[in-house]
Amino acid sequence: MMHTKFGQLIARTVLALALVSAQDVHGVRAGQTWTMASAYPADTVSGRAVASFAAALSRRTGGALKGATEFGFSGVEADLVEAVQDGSVQVAGVYSGSLTHLDPIFELPTLPFEVHSVDEARRLACLAEPAYRRALSRAGLHLLFISPWPPTGLWSRQPVMTVADIATLRIRTYDAASAEVLRALGAHAVVLPVRDVEPLLHIGGLDAVLSSGDGAVGRSLQADLSNFNAIHYAFPVSFVVVSQSRYEALPKKHRSQLDEAAADAEREQWTSLPARIRANYAQMQQAGVVVNTSIDAGLSVRLRKAGEARVEKWLSRAPPEEAGIMKAFLNQGAPVAQDRCPLNMLDASHGTRG
Repeated sequence: MMHTKFGQLIARTVLALALVSAQDVHGVRAGQTWTMASAYPADTVSGRAVASFAAALSRRTGGALKGATEFGFSGVEADLVEAVQDGSVQVAGVYSGSLTHLDPIFELPTLPFEVHSVDEARRLACLAEPAYRRALSRAGLHLLFISPWPPTGLWSRQPVMTVADIATLRIRTYDAASAEVLRALGAHAVVLPVRDVEPLLHIGGLDAVLSSGDGAVGRSLQADLSNFNAIHYAFPVSFVVVSQSRYEALPKKHRSQLDEAAADAEREQWTSLPARIRANYAQMQQAGVVVNTSIDAGLSVRLRKAGEARVEKWLSRAPPEEAGIMKAFLNQGAPVAQDRCPLNMLDASHGTRG
């Protein structure tokens, strides 16, 4: 009898140690610190999203889970995704355009000239969120929240007033789709990560940059590019993710707290975006950058035609359910009954049409 009880005690002890070890592997010990990384500087919307989530997580868990933030990740964003998958980084903010090799859905936020306001950007993100979650899950990632960027504009050394002004430019773009659109207008467009842009500008290797120019990134461009053309190419997004296995291994209480922290951070990002756009423009002008918000009609028509061709190409190769998201978004005049993504997702006071 005594041997039986002793054996049961040993078994329970081994099981308890195994459970503790499993929790340690997935970072749920009290006071555990997770590495949370972004490829962008701290003073960008992507950097702020990671920092906001780290603060919200510590607050929601009472310090049981904390985030150690890292900005300006040295590798390409594909490396950052791998770092989350292999556990060397626990949470990361990843730009949607860096994930297009995983699924066509990740090109959706950067389809050109279809989104014209923060409100519309938030509606599209809402409509597409279930598809984003499924695609990320297939890659072993769990979507914590969607983090929006300000609208993309064209930075240039000289004013860009006509199609001819674009045709001679060497332009940095952020994904293959935007490079294709600008090449259709005759530009010499190349895809480059943000960290490679400033050195090339300094040696005259680039004439223009397609970028929102948010925060620290914008300040890094101002010394070489004194014009910002607010073409509102797209309203991109980043995804703040954790590995699916790490998320699922969390106790229910921690998962709930993680979800609440993610909701806090996402709400803060969307709510603050209109003011962020205004602050960026004000800072540009204060630094002597000419902000052109009135685009020449002829140039606008050519840009939109090139953009429409790109959208049609995407629609033709995207799975029907993914193509249907864009079609539902474009059919804004007639939202379906019980639409969970209403047209006005932000208060009217926050609206910023372009």
